[in-house]
Amino acid sequence: MSAISRPPAIPLNLRQIEVFHAIMVTGSLSEAGRMLCVSQPAISRVLATAESRLRFLLFERVKGRLQPTPEARRLFEEVEVILRGVAQFNAVASSLGEQNEGKLSIVSSPSYSEWLMPRAIQRFRLRHPAVRVHYRPMPFDALLPFVVQGHADLCIASMAPPDGANLRTREIGEGRILCALPKGHALAALDVVTAGDLRGQTFIGYGSDTPFGRLSSHFLSSEQGPLTPDIEIRSTPEAMALVRQGVGVALVESFGYTPSGADDVVLKPISPVLSHKIYLIHSRQSPMSTLAKGFLATLMHLLDAAPRGDAQRPPMFA
Repeated sequence: MSAISRPPAIPLNLRQIEVFHAIMVTGSLSEAGRMLCVSQPAISRVLATAESRLRFLLFERVKGRLQPTPEARRLFEEVEVILRGVAQFNAVASSLGEQNEGKLSIVSSPSYSEWLMPRAIQRFRLRHPAVRVHYRPMPFDALLPFVVQGHADLCIASMAPPDGANLRTREIGEGRILCALPKGHALAALDVVTAGDLRGQTFIGYGSDTPFGRLSSHFLSSEQGPLTPDIEIRSTPEAMALVRQGVGVALVESFGYTPSGADDVVLKPISPVLSHKIYLIHSRQSPMSTLAKGFLATLMHLLDAAPRGDAQRPPMFA
């Protein structure tokens, strides 16, 4: 006659394990209920369900008190490890929710690497000093693959990606193009600089394949033909460095220079006014993390506080 097979045990869930642990620690159902802030009947029901799932008793009543079975004592050796893991999980979850720790990977167009992004990172780190930030400025043609491949949580760019790039794009701000002149330059006496004023000057311009090169091409064209750069660069930090050295004049975007370094540079509005959009880009494959949203809020506060079209920023930006 064949032996009757016994139904397999059903795994306990974390709540049942937590109740078992509380009973083992306190020695009674009522004390376990107080420990877990639930009623004694609720503890009794969970215990009965746990024993039914396991197919053996965890406790026996001896003279009105609960006595752990040998099986319960063996399981208790394992439960501490489980609950420590749960406690660690909750601690990490709480810390992430409060943005107290973690890692944030950010990329941006090079033009934002001198002031806007460093300033935003500084303010974000003041609020969240335990968060590790990985920041990398990259050319636009390298930014998009980097984000698509999941290497960055968010990207701040001076140009929107093409449709169908598997990326989410959102306009988050607007800057103005200004003319940067060496201190003491002849054009510094003008209130507004036009493309015609730049002719005859050593002009520092952007490559035609860059976002700002494409943006400024219409401004630099006139009846006399397009104004060709004497020195070609690819981003505002490079342009500002050359202007500071007195090499020539350049068009720069308003979030791309360091205000504290503007003492040796004169910034003038241009006519006609030329504005540019600032974009947030992130992957469609996953939602933005809490940390990324927190950084974005810090960045947008900087953008919103900036004056529109002024050549200089107020003291708060120093």
